[in-house]
Amino acid sequence: MLEEFDEQIFNALVEEIEVFSPTHFVFQLKSGWRVEEIEE
Repeated sequence: MLEEFDEQIFNALVEEIEVFSPTHFVFQLKSGWRVEEIEE
């Protein structure tokens, strides 16, 4: 389990990040999956 942010792993997995607002964004992964995050 990772205890801290690993930039190398992040860059290997994430193609792009779409930011809709400061609390709503979507990670487009290189595998084709999209992971949406909404913080309230």
